[in-house]
Amino acid sequence: MNEVLQNIRARRSVRAFEDKAIAEDVLAQILDAGLWAPSAMNRQLWQLTAVSGKEKLTALQNALKKVLDRPDYGCFYNADTLVLVSVPRDYEHGMADTACVLENIFLAAKSLGVGSVWINQFKNNCDDERLRAVLSDCGVPAGHVIWGAAALGYGKPQSETRENKGKIVRVR
Repeated sequence: MNEVLQNIRARRSVRAFEDKAIAEDVLAQILDAGLWAPSAMNRQLWQLTAVSGKEKLTALQNALKKVLDRPDYGCFYNADTLVLVSVPRDYEHGMADTACVLENIFLAAKSLGVGSVWINQFKNNCDDERLRAVLSDCGVPAGHVIWGAAALGYGKPQSETRENKGKIVRVR
């Protein structure tokens, strides 16, 4: 099996990150991989906002906890960096394009020895003023919605194995 297919099969979500920083050159490669994702009609309307540093991440997490009314929620799993993928609110292909960007990020991270997990709590909440203030402070445009985010860092997945529940139907 080739290296790309092995990487796809080996990627798992990490939900407990170590207190270890991602090197800037490694993070740059992961972010660049996101930019190479396919998009509807090659529009590439996304913005990738990489948030690092305990102060910014804590502010973002605290705002999200308030919006979700879940004070004990550890929604970023102690990640070193959170990549917010946003697109214009009225863009009809935003969810699909964002998913493609995030998959590239996850696969690039895995290939570089960095763990990742999808964070999906932003989409329905990024217009709440408590969260929007922090998002704006991070540089996310006011007219953008975040369909998904990637928490990145070093750590082990809970399980190295996975059962495939989907199915393949071939028609000729």
